[in-house]
Amino acid sequence: MTLHIFNPENDLALACPSPHFIPPASARQMADDLSALPVWWAMRGDAVCVASVKEARRWAEEAGGICPEVRWVGRDGLPSDADVDPWGWSPLMVQRLLTGGADRSRLPDEARLARYRELSNRRHAVDMLAYLCDPDLDLGQKWRDRLCGVSYYCTGEQEIIRRMRQYPETLLKAPWSGSGKGLRLGRGGYVPPLSGWCGRQLREQGGVIVEPVYNKVSDFALEFYADGAGGVRYTGLSVFLTTARGTYAGNWVASEEDKVRWLTDRIPLLLWQMLKTAVTHYLADWLGNGYNGHLGVDMMLCRVPGSEYLCVHPCVEINLRRTMGQVSVDLASFLAPSSEARFVIDYEKEAGRLWSEHCRCEEDHPLCLRKGKLLQGYLPLVPVTPSAHYRAALWVSPKSGKK
Repeated sequence: MTLHIFNPENDLALACPSPHFIPPASARQMADDLSALPVWWAMRGDAVCVASVKEARRWAEEAGGICPEVRWVGRDGLPSDADVDPWGWSPLMVQRLLTGGADRSRLPDEARLARYRELSNRRHAVDMLAYLCDPDLDLGQKWRDRLCGVSYYCTGEQEIIRRMRQYPETLLKAPWSGSGKGLRLGRGGYVPPLSGWCGRQLREQGGVIVEPVYNKVSDFALEFYADGAGGVRYTGLSVFLTTARGTYAGNWVASEEDKVRWLTDRIPLLLWQMLKTAVTHYLADWLGNGYNGHLGVDMMLCRVPGSEYLCVHPCVEINLRRTMGQVSVDLASFLAPSSEARFVIDYEKEAGRLWSEHCRCEEDHPLCLRKGKLLQGYLPLVPVTPSAHYRAALWVSPKSGKK
């Protein structure tokens, strides 16, 4: 049996790696409201840790038989005989598990946690990007005109200033931060408050990543699983939506064939095949036996001045944890062959608004199944209560042939 836990504050907990770190209220609320989400990748008979066992059971019973059968457990009664599969690993996660009754021998020790944190540093995405675009290697040599992307890990203020001056617009990143957080636009030059923010990152995290701003057309990612013994397996392509500020907004849920067709309508099939192979081999060599679990590599399709074709930025971020992109890959197995879906995370500041919206959606878009698979309609992926501020939902529809 495996115990699954959704801890979306993981990236924040790596930025402040104390086992006693207190996540912001918004992250704690998200963890509570979406705690049942792992049911969609858990195996039958696994355990899922939730904020309310009562609500989870009620919701699962009302889900029309589509929800997998799992054991719902509270945070204070964790099974000691289970392997543990959280969203991501951090000292905070281990401390919570120990407090809840988990077996210490089944959890990563301090050295392994330190290794996970080091591997999660954004500077590794800088190295991977340089490797994939290297004109002396197969991928960069053959597809030099269809790849784009440069990024710099800077350890001093003068280096930051020099890199910022190379480009009309730049994006600056902290080595560790939450998804969509820890980012600053370099508009206006190296002046307050940007200079103060950079100084703080240099003191506290040792560096700042500087990269040019690209004319992005689409976001996508390659999802993987590392077995902890040097093997890395590709698990699927994800196509996702982000807000104007770069935070995650949703995913297209479809078959792998449909998503690959979408991508290869925009870039050559051979480029896609070589890119997938190069990334898989790089990850295996880089991670070795240092990481066991899911991870994703975020990429972009961009328009580049002087090119009539879309170019691939092959490494925007490396997320060393399970990702929403991987969730969308897992959710595709629940769809009828003739359907596709939109996977969305909603937020409402005012309690009660999501509940009202949820009730309206259930009435206006009833869920339809065909042979036990999702055909059309609205499916809440977690219990939605009157006090909820976050919701995970799937909007299922017939395939449109367009993305």
